[in-house]
Amino acid sequence: MNRLEELFVEKHSSLRAILEEAFHEDVELAAWREQARDPKLLLERWASGLRFPEDSAIALSGVGDGSHIKAVLEAMPESGMVFCAEADPERFKAFLRTSVAEELLADPRVALGTGPLDERFFESLRSFPVMDFEHAEPVVFAPLFNEAESYYSEFFTEFARRLDVCRKLVGTLISKSGLWQGNSIRNLPTLARSPDPMEFFGAFDGVPMIMAGAGPSLDESLDFLRWAQDRAVIVAGNSSIRALVNGGVRPHFVLAADPNRTTDSGFEGVELGDTILICPFMVYPAVVERFGENVIAWAKGNELASYFRNAAGVQQLAHVTEHGTVSACAFDIALIFGCSSLHFVGQDLAVRSDGRLHNSDSFYRDEGKDVTNVEKCRWVEGNTVDKVPVEEKLFVYLKTFEMMARAYAKEMQPLKRGGLVLYNHSRLGAKVEHMPYLDFDQAKQRLDRFSSSSFRQKWKRVQRTLSRYMIGWGKIESLYLELQGYLESICSLALRHAMALELGESDQETARAAKSELLDLIKANPNFEAIMDSGQLQMELYVYNRTRLLKSRKKEGAQSVEHEALKDYFWAVAEGSYQTLAAFEGSLLAKAKTEELR
Repeated sequence: MNRLEELFVEKHSSLRAILEEAFHEDVELAAWREQARDPKLLLERWASGLRFPEDSAIALSGVGDGSHIKAVLEAMPESGMVFCAEADPERFKAFLRTSVAEELLADPRVALGTGPLDERFFESLRSFPVMDFEHAEPVVFAPLFNEAESYYSEFFTEFARRLDVCRKLVGTLISKSGLWQGNSIRNLPTLARSPDPMEFFGAFDGVPMIMAGAGPSLDESLDFLRWAQDRAVIVAGNSSIRALVNGGVRPHFVLAADPNRTTDSGFEGVELGDTILICPFMVYPAVVERFGENVIAWAKGNELASYFRNAAGVQQLAHVTEHGTVSACAFDIALIFGCSSLHFVGQDLAVRSDGRLHNSDSFYRDEGKDVTNVEKCRWVEGNTVDKVPVEEKLFVYLKTFEMMARAYAKEMQPLKRGGLVLYNHSRLGAKVEHMPYLDFDQAKQRLDRFSSSSFRQKWKRVQRTLSRYMIGWGKIESLYLELQGYLESICSLALRHAMALELGESDQETARAAKSELLDLIKANPNFEAIMDSGQLQMELYVYNRTRLLKSRKKEGAQSVEHEALKDYFWAVAEGSYQTLAAFEGSLLAKAKTEELR
């Protein structure tokens, strides 16, 4: 060492060992350099530093020859997963032809991807138990990472974001399953007898549709909507109908899909007239009650609703895409109705410069929930201005609309029949790809060609069809009561054995036989089993399985583990089936009350 190095070491004594190692004998340094050239030894040195917590979702850069992916799998807990991205599609294709790729793809913990980091790239995330991953871990394999640093950096960021979104979506699906099914059961006596949207297939052939959102620009859209009355099918959302009616616009339809009580707030004090509700079975029941028999409901995607629809003889069910915002449902409704174009007003997908989220006549403003902090917004390209502020939730909706526009815009499917001509009329809103902005004068030029008298004839036919449609309750009641009896039997058996284990009145052998009996009872009717699995039981079994996984990591006696597992299973089934039964009782009471009022 020279004098400068000696002075440095004296000042930083903690670094002495590092510097001494760096100045080993030339022979040792040469040997280290030789080892560094050996890919196998280099990989071993890299892998020796890998440490992952339980429940890790790992993002890895580059496929290479697959050896570093295998090293990660060896270091990773069995409860984790690894998603490996490759920047070069040609390299990825070559890799897929190897035996290593075949071996990795057979591993349920592995996902591979290449190309643009878009929705399609991350689709495979949905096939993993994303709720179980508490940690998102980026892992840099430098030889490949350095070849496309910006791509892999974006992949790590996007992976963490997509995993979080996916976890929230699945978490909502599981945690809200009881609420959704409970609402569906309470709505069943009315909605099982109401028409599906497919009953109105082509009802407004060639007519434009206007979907009115509750964004700030709805205030300046009311003159246009009054002009457009009976020149187009006007659809409101549950949070915009009040502003329309108070502004002199009579929407023909209103879309409501949220299962929570706040959905009903938008209808308070609103004169509904002959506006028709379009909704899924899981919508908040008070909303359905407001509309009486003036309701069209979709059932597809809902096990209970689809079963009773089919039992009532309805075989063709409408597919209506739900993506967290009710306005997104308008795409499918417009296609089913045969509309030629879909125009969005009040669909800003952005906030005003003062932080306002909604129009001035909104229940959100009544409740003081109408302002956000613009400083926390991200800025995106606007329809008429360079940049507009977009709050995080609205940004998710913006990306949803861009995805929907790509799928539904007529310009995107020139070789296919169907599709919609899409327009956005929100002056200060965010720009949506494949949904060009038009001002109201331009919009009027496109709508002015449609005859109001012709529209009114179509509208009257829809009203007549709806008034004559209602299916008799007798066609549904027997299956309704049969399902209720099925749930009572399961709940009773599960509760009886849960209590016996809790009080120490049952041994392991008896409990095992009881579980087998319970499973046979559940599987005796596959349709009812699917209905039960899609309700509160889904949440109860998730908690049960998660608890079992955590307990399995602790060192406990096998007999003690089995005893707890059996007891927890019986409680999960008892609680899940009980919650569904309670919804049935509420549904029957609601039906009796409705009939009494009539």
